[in-house]
Amino acid sequence: MTSISEIPDPPIADDALSSVSWLGGMVRRTGDVLKQNLVPGLILQAFVVLVIGGYYFVQPVTDFFDKVADFKQSAGLVYSGVSTAIFAGLIPFLIQKSRPKFRDQIPAAHIWFYLVFWFFMGMEFDLMMRLQAWLFGSQGDWVTTLCKTTADMLVYTPLMGLPTICIALLWRQTGFDFGKTLSILRDRLWWSNQYMSILIANWIVWPLALAGGYSLPLALQIPVQNLVMCFWCVLLIFLSDESV
Repeated sequence: MTSISEIPDPPIADDALSSVSWLGGMVRRTGDVLKQNLVPGLILQAFVVLVIGGYYFVQPVTDFFDKVADFKQSAGLVYSGVSTAIFAGLIPFLIQKSRPKFRDQIPAAHIWFYLVFWFFMGMEFDLMMRLQAWLFGSQGDWVTTLCKTTADMLVYTPLMGLPTICIALLWRQTGFDFGKTLSILRDRLWWSNQYMSILIANWIVWPLALAGGYSLPLALQIPVQNLVMCFWCVLLIFLSDESV
């Protein structure tokens, strides 16, 4: 599972790759990712612990989430699409537009892209979670949770989830220009630099959050994932705003 709001600018040191090994470059970028994501990553883990702990140990929170799970169960894929469009698309977009630093970076009309894109990604996430429940079971024990988290991080995220998100956001950033998007994607440095940097960031930040989500009943995994994704996106917006 993954969530990013924009593709970061390409690393400045592209020329250095000719004199530094790819592995050395990845080590350097991993260090940069750790520095950039240490504080927000720790805040995210604390938020996940509060949400998961609240569900298991605080009765009012349990009752609330059980009602959400019942609603999700009855609405099915439609719930997953609509809720993900709202939590990963609409809310971060509106908050970003409300901040002076970001107000003019994204045209208001692009909200339709985010809503449609995250609607279909939400349904994809749901289907992936159902597949994992079929493969590994629906139990919340540590073995099942570990299997689902590992499959997500090492199979789904690098091979399907993250490439889909990165390519879609890149397409938006090029002004929905297919030719320019394909030209960038043909450049192996885009994959070895930008894509790998984003993938490493996901591997560093998301394992605990994913494990917490997969420990929950299947009907709660999408609702909690959307809550965590929304928190992460909004957190990054405010931290980026404060950095200037």
